[in-house]
This record gives sequence, C-alpha cells and structure tokens, in this order.
Amino acid sequence: MAPLAQFLRFGVVGVLNTATSYLVIRALAGLIGLPAASATGYVAGMVQSFILNRFWTFGATRPAGSGRWRGEALRFVAVNLVCGGLFTLVTAQAAPHIGLLAATVTGVALVTPLGFILNRFIVFR
Repeated sequence: MAPLAQFLRFGVVGVLNTATSYLVIRALAGLIGLPAASATGYVAGMVQSFILNRFWTFGATRPAGSGRWRGEALRFVAVNLVCGGLFTLVTAQAAPHIGLLAATVTGVALVTPLGFILNRFIVFR
C-alpha cells in the first residue's frame, strides 16, 4: 500500500478513536466521574487504535506471524506515551501565546506525522 494511502487511513483511525473516546467519556462521566471516565475513554480509544491500525492501516505492510501482537502492543504504548508527551508539551507551551485552539491544532499537526512514522517503522514493522 502506498504511504499516502496508509497516512490517510491513519488519519481516519485517529478521527474514529477521538469519537470513541468522547462517547465513552460522555456515557461514563455521570456514573464514575470525569477523571475516571476520561481515563476509560482514552484507553478505549487507544485499544481501538491499536486494533484498527494493526489490521487495517498497516495490515498490508506488517509481516504476518503469530505472537507478534505482544511486542507490537508494547511498542504501541511506548509510541503513544512519546506522542502524548510531545503533544502535551507543545500545547501547554504554545497556548499562552497563540490560544488553546491554535495550540491544539499545532500539536496535532506535529504529532500526527510523527505518530504515523513511528507506528509504521517501529510498532508495525
């Protein structure tokens, strides 16, 4: 599969994960509180992201083999920690200067290509 097509699939997965996280947070916030609902929503989105990226986005380029999912899952979590940390740093530093919306867009614009590259060449290699 061409890298551009994979990148577009990666973007679609990101949008779906965001929607899933939001829906889980909305459904659970009144029941378990916002912090627990947010954590649960984030985990739900991340699990969905792993599955969709493993089988749909990078399924054609990753080698087949049993038992690979554990290593991929560990690398996936590590990549998400790196990207989440970078996003948080960029957003927090930029928001006072350019506003929260622009800082968020800037963070997404920086982290999305990095996340794609790390997932393509490190997680689902």
